Amino acid sequence: MGKIMEECDPVQVPAFKPVLSRFLALQQLAYARRLMRLLRSIKADLAFSTQSILYYIPEIMTFHIVYDMADLFEVASSGYALGPLARVWKKPYYMILRRLLHTGLKSNRLFVPLSHALEQQLASIECPHSAVVFPPCDMIFRPRRKKKQVCLVSRIAPQKNIGDFMRIARKLPKRRFLLVGIHAEKYQNYAREVLSTRPQNVEYVRARIRDRPELVEESKVYLYTSTEPGIGIALGQAMGAGCVPVTPAWGGGSEMLSAAKVGYVYRNIDEAKSLVEKSLDSEEHRDNPEVVASRSMLFSSENFEKKLAGIIQNSS
Repeated sequence: MGKIMEECDPVQVPAFKPVLSRFLALQQLAYARRLMRLLRSIKADLAFSTQSILYYIPEIMTFHIVYDMADLFEVASSGYALGPLARVWKKPYYMILRRLLHTGLKSNRLFVPLSHALEQQLASIECPHSAVVFPPCDMIFRPRRKKKQVCLVSRIAPQKNIGDFMRIARKLPKRRFLLVGIHAEKYQNYAREVLSTRPQNVEYVRARIRDRPELVEESKVYLYTSTEPGIGIALGQAMGAGCVPVTPAWGGGSEMLSAAKVGYVYRNIDEAKSLVEKSLDSEEHRDNPEVVASRSMLFSSENFEKKLAGIIQNSS
């Protein structure tokens, strides 16, 4: 993507300056309409969007890459509705927003789901969509000599389900667990609550993983606890580092394991505990770091670009 951006001419647009800290999508309605009037002057053949459904020029064929149903003002099914999207007022709020939008938002647009769960949700609301394309994971990590430790790289936010990471670690007091990442300002209270439950065998490293790559590259197991329907970029990168992935049996993580034919999925905390311990001690061929790393190429940037190019050609 960096090479593509080097060939692009940047277009300066006015910044979004909300008056209130809440109901941001509602405030973006007027902003989006002003912005789209500006962008209509650009004579483009195609458009790509990774943002809200608000940003759309009807005259231009748009490929809308879907990371989250919230971009379409849809709340995910209850199995995935964690954190802010689980709040009861979200559904009526989004319903109002959809009614305020002008009609025809689905015309001259193809939605590109980044997981099968997202594909199913697009189909349920009759959105025109392509086949699933796994998002590009920048494979910046490589396997190193492995230590018997468990790693998770994540923002500390409600939807990341960090509490389960702590609960699983507590059941394996003799094993070392690493939680690497930072927490957003708006989740300060949640972060304090979760970190207050941290058992002694969990080390919290507040850092960007690009600055401390050895933490994931030396870990034998990557414990991904999120049940979000989207595909986890950090999980794909950890697989590129040769970590044995362990994820819940639902959500984007399990999709990745099924596609790559590596790792293990769990349905409850006790099963997760057993699978993590098994993976730490495993000598099986399927858990070999080089095997896991080779299968992670399914989620590489090169594969993403190839799949996306095919979708564009078939749509022309």
